Amino acid sequence: MEGRSVTINDVAKLAEVSVATVSRVLSGGSASPAAREKVEAAVRALGYRRLVAERRSEAAPNHALALVISDLTNPYYGMLCAGAEQAARRAGWPLIVCQPEFGRGAEDTAVESVTGLPVSGAVVVGEAMEQGDAEVIRRRLCRIAQRMPIVTIGPRVEGVNCVNITSDLSLSVRKSLAHLVTLGHRRISFIGGSGGMRSSSTRRRAYYEEMERLGLSPDRQLRTDAGFAPQAGEFCVNRLFSGVAPKDKPTAIIAINDLVALGALRQLQRMGLRVPEDVALIGCDNQFFTPYLNPSLTTVDLHPFEHGVTAVEELIGSMDGGGGSYSQIRECSLIVRESCGAMLGARRF
Repeated sequence: MEGRSVTINDVAKLAEVSVATVSRVLSGGSASPAAREKVEAAVRALGYRRLVAERRSEAAPNHALALVISDLTNPYYGMLCAGAEQAARRAGWPLIVCQPEFGRGAEDTAVESVTGLPVSGAVVVGEAMEQGDAEVIRRRLCRIAQRMPIVTIGPRVEGVNCVNITSDLSLSVRKSLAHLVTLGHRRISFIGGSGGMRSSSTRRRAYYEEMERLGLSPDRQLRTDAGFAPQAGEFCVNRLFSGVAPKDKPTAIIAINDLVALGALRQLQRMGLRVPEDVALIGCDNQFFTPYLNPSLTTVDLHPFEHGVTAVEELIGSMDGGGGSYSQIRECSLIVRESCGAMLGARRF
């Protein structure tokens, strides 16, 4: 084999493991002892580490990775960024964080701010994956992918040559609904989100479909586009409980994220409603503050830290010859705490 033609695919083939496993071993990630031993043996036999170092030396001006993200003030993206940074650091790559604004009349400027970065590849998440219709997002991602390898995190966009990592957002809603129904709830509302964001649409659709599948009446009166901040939770709860007959008031609320759930909890308590005795509440994202609320918040963990780690590992693998276009759909976990009322047992409403 000609030395400089060695790629990560060659290492994977010789070691009889997947490209993703090779990438995890090389970046210091998790792998079984047997797999790690086989990968290291293949790396030594092919001289792969030396060749990668030479390639990086030759491309020194671009020896960095980019994380294209929308809002680091949201703890979800902060955790994702921490995972990406850890994986990049273990593999010896600096990570540049870029926060362009898409979909506000500055599309070209936003794309150019990414393609003009001195980087060898990018992980794209948030607004770039969410803002606009499917064709706009596809064109945007293709323009970036023409300049560098990319890995996307979010609902998959067809027609883009990249690895995609996505949470099973529909499952996150179904798990929350199933838990609440088991506890006896029948009037369950879904609050927060934005009609222009693809992930919001996915969760809202899952809510309607699952409620109807369960033989329940979904709440179609309240628009679920109030946003993602705590103020959205306050606004939605005020709308849900003000001037509504007792028989029409929800006994349980699913918030699109923990920030919205935080605002909902505050407004419920202002209105003299007890959580979970009067109203059960479930959030999403398992943010750092959720165990410390009173009551502690039941939530769904989408594992953003692990998404960030995997995305960087996959990106490094694709830059080293792994390539490929496929989607990884990651499961979520329901974290049961006090706010759902599980400790009170199943009840009649």
